[in-house]
Amino acid sequence: MKKSIFFLKKLTSAEVGDTKTHEKYVRLPNDFDYESFFPGLAKENGNVIQVDFTAKNCTIGHATDPNIALKFVFYANSNHEKRIPSLSYVFTANNVQIDDVVCIESRTENGETAYYITFTKSDMASLNPTSVTYSIITEDTINEGGHKKQSLNLQQIYYGAPGTGKSHAINEKTEGESVIRTTFHPDSDYSTFVGAYKPTTKEVPLRDVTGKVVTELNTETGKVEKVIEDRIVYEFVEQAFLQAYIKAWEFIAENSDEPKKQYLVIEEINRGNCAQIFGDLFQLLDRNDCGFSDYPINADKDMKKQLKKAFNGLVINNANTINASFKGRDVVKEVLNGDILLLPNNLYIWATMNTSDQSLFPIDSAFKRRWEWQYMPIGKGFDESGREIKWAIEGVTKKYDWWSFLEKINAQIGEATQSEDKKLGFFFCKGTDGVISAEKFVGKVIFYLWNDVFKNNGFEGPIFKDVDGTELSFGKFYKSDSKGNAIVQKDKVELFLNNLGVQVASTNNPIDDTLPEVDEDGNNASSATKDFSKYAINGNGAYSKGSVVLEAMKLYIANNPNKDAISIVNDWLALGVNVPNFVETEAMFIERKQKSKDSRINEKAKTTTLSNGETLYVSNQYNPERMSDVISKVNAANWNITISKV
Repeated sequence: MKKSIFFLKKLTSAEVGDTKTHEKYVRLPNDFDYESFFPGLAKENGNVIQVDFTAKNCTIGHATDPNIALKFVFYANSNHEKRIPSLSYVFTANNVQIDDVVCIESRTENGETAYYITFTKSDMASLNPTSVTYSIITEDTINEGGHKKQSLNLQQIYYGAPGTGKSHAINEKTEGESVIRTTFHPDSDYSTFVGAYKPTTKEVPLRDVTGKVVTELNTETGKVEKVIEDRIVYEFVEQAFLQAYIKAWEFIAENSDEPKKQYLVIEEINRGNCAQIFGDLFQLLDRNDCGFSDYPINADKDMKKQLKKAFNGLVINNANTINASFKGRDVVKEVLNGDILLLPNNLYIWATMNTSDQSLFPIDSAFKRRWEWQYMPIGKGFDESGREIKWAIEGVTKKYDWWSFLEKINAQIGEATQSEDKKLGFFFCKGTDGVISAEKFVGKVIFYLWNDVFKNNGFEGPIFKDVDGTELSFGKFYKSDSKGNAIVQKDKVELFLNNLGVQVASTNNPIDDTLPEVDEDGNNASSATKDFSKYAINGNGAYSKGSVVLEAMKLYIANNPNKDAISIVNDWLALGVNVPNFVETEAMFIERKQKSKDSRINEKAKTTTLSNGETLYVSNQYNPERMSDVISKVNAANWNITISKV
């Protein structure tokens, strides 16, 4: 099967170097999935994730330059920008100009991935919107019956060490979709996953021993009414699988051409006996190219009755197209009649699995073959805005970097167990307000290490030594108070982290402006003399200190309409102006605001909006010294912006 992922983008003036920048590059969006685009090629180079690859040049008229050596970089330690840099030679050789469209293809066939790059002139290509855009498209094909082949993984298991974000990844990918979730455990079985008759209560008229309905006078209404009682009856109760199955077919009935997706998410799939839980449903997991089950199974009498009732009145408009995949057999009629079970192509069964789980049941190879497997590697954590999460572990006198701890301890776990299964993911333990308390660290992390990891592998090496040279046992992390309550020994936490060589956490708090709050003219109550200077931009206007930088920013934005917020912030911060929070993106401002204790933080910045809807925050806190610094550095930036005192 061949799959192609295409990345397309209209190149900006900044990328092709028309803004006098020394770099020529292709900028990729923050949500660019490099792991799928470059499977197995990413490597860490310091704080940068890098991919070296060769692309075949398919640009018209450039067949003499067939292969181009390229690289992809992800600056994980700064603003998380993703780009393909150092393209000066490539752009020159292909005569690339502003608004030309670049297309990069990742083509996988028979397990091998190749890359292709094409530059198309602006008058020969059209993207909507006409500015900067991108799309990642998975190639679809059509079968003989005219039905669209599936390109997404219908059955997929996300697996990896605990805390690597498996459930979070599924939640992100299924956001806004219809999802039914269940969790497997040792007592799960076919009936709790699919459905079965269960006792429930139902209101029925009370009858006497002769079978006659009992009545009584309702004193409030004055009417004789039947006496009602709750009676235990048995009814078929649908569980997670049947709920998702029925919903998926209902979506096909609503829109058979592009039905809504239905997800069945199974958490901790290996904590249950899959062979017992799935039973004959195992046969349904074989899907054809169109995403439907290759081998339908017969429904038992009870299930048939329930399905027929659930599908009553449902009409599938493209039944002939679906039936064509089964050599004309009217499978749609059989499904709606409840005779057979047949997984439709909009039913996705996704699951999570902790590889370190000790209570798992063995999963046989036949079952495994029917799933796609998505490994979740251990890596740094990032928030929803793409900024790196900085958590610190609480000690006695210091706080220690959580990521540094993970790197150190996972190296020890790998050496001791010769396995990835027991390692800790970034979200194994979560911080509160940026701090993982000593109590949480001992109760969750130390407990796991001492009882699940090293218990069977020995507590060898200096990291497990107490100050007196004896073994640092788990019990030493606690002491009892006068009432017998367990108190965490923070000094033992700090000792263990020092033994391990964990880095002390660097402060991650935003810098609040130490300049006393000033007015539009840069004056405050303690100013010895008042300064009411006004400033012009390129000889125009008479702006106060609190307004002139914002107006200069607006002019810069107008001169660079294709730049996004983070690019503009980087350009202005590169000036090296000594002004805290000089210019920020909206995400940067919100994050700083959440941590700041300044009740007037909103008043210390002005905002302006880019054409793409992004908002920039610009400081309005300047005194004469700061303003002098800003003027000298902006004027020297070769931006065609000159600020001068009126």
